Amino acid sequence: MRWTVYWSLLVACVKMFVRNRAALFFSLVVPLLIMLIFGVLKFGGAASVALGLVDEAGNADSQALVSVLKANPAFDIHQGIRDEELGELKSGHRDLVLVIGSTYDRQHPGAPGLIAYSNAARPEQAQLGGLLLNAVVGQMLAGDGSGGALVPVQQLAGRDYGYIDFLVPGIVGLTVMQLGLFSVSFGFVHLKRTGALRRLFATPTSPAYFLAAQVTSRLLITLAQVLVLLGVGLWFGLHLVGSVALLLGVAVLGSTIFLGLGFGIAGWAKNEDQAAPVANLVSLPMTFLSGVFFSRDAMPDILRTVTDYLPLTYLNDALRRITNDGVGVTQIGGDLLGMGVWAAIAFTVAVLLFRWE
Repeated sequence: MRWTVYWSLLVACVKMFVRNRAALFFSLVVPLLIMLIFGVLKFGGAASVALGLVDEAGNADSQALVSVLKANPAFDIHQGIRDEELGELKSGHRDLVLVIGSTYDRQHPGAPGLIAYSNAARPEQAQLGGLLLNAVVGQMLAGDGSGGALVPVQQLAGRDYGYIDFLVPGIVGLTVMQLGLFSVSFGFVHLKRTGALRRLFATPTSPAYFLAAQVTSRLLITLAQVLVLLGVGLWFGLHLVGSVALLLGVAVLGSTIFLGLGFGIAGWAKNEDQAAPVANLVSLPMTFLSGVFFSRDAMPDILRTVTDYLPLTYLNDALRRITNDGVGVTQIGGDLLGMGVWAAIAFTVAVLLFRWE
């Protein structure tokens, strides 16, 4: 490989991208503006108390209490086992965890067996949740006459997991997708339409060098943008727990998926008018269905199952688990496998559809 030729083409590709104001704006500036708007206005702030429920009694009384709590719109209910829910509390994903012990019986004064654990890093939500819990239990035990708080609350050290912690990995995934799809599809279609790619064949330079330089330039720009977004996120209070190196590695793998799809669109489209709707058809559903701005937990089960297999979903889930939970490669193996399958599909699409003119 002639490194001087490759380096010259790489520098030229970076300059071409930077000078393309439209691509620069939509690929780099728009995601940054979105994160600034959501960060400043604090969209998605806690409108309910994230309550972990652990039913160790499994009797009619405990099931009745669980049903009443689930029907209360003030609670965002997550039901599981004790260790898992307390782990979610400590990592900042729960405000309060209610354990319904095996001795729970609402016929006894004071309803023994109930204990709640609060997140010390989120005192306002914990206090609100404690008041709501006692109100619900008090209504169920009306006339019990015990007085005082019916649900004792024990404080545990935890992390303040806020909306910015959810948002930043989603915006990073969105940026990776936008850079891969739009910068390649629009850029190459323009070069095809103007005849620049055809003239490339008249030079001694191998087209492979040009393609390699194009891919490398996009990957470098992606890494730079990811670092910028992380910096802005930290300024807004992002709790970055995981490895930045692993985060960048996952972003590169995700970028290969969307670069492949971008090359496929660029090869099929004859002009920008054809490329734009196809690129939007690919990107828009994933923008709203892959958990960029809001959790997919609110989706119907069927829709959530379908969106589990979207490439941006795999990317966002991996980025969030690294950023928020500090997991390693083995813990995101399923997401990496899904991204690898999509990368192979995208490469196949690019090979089948890409044309130089």
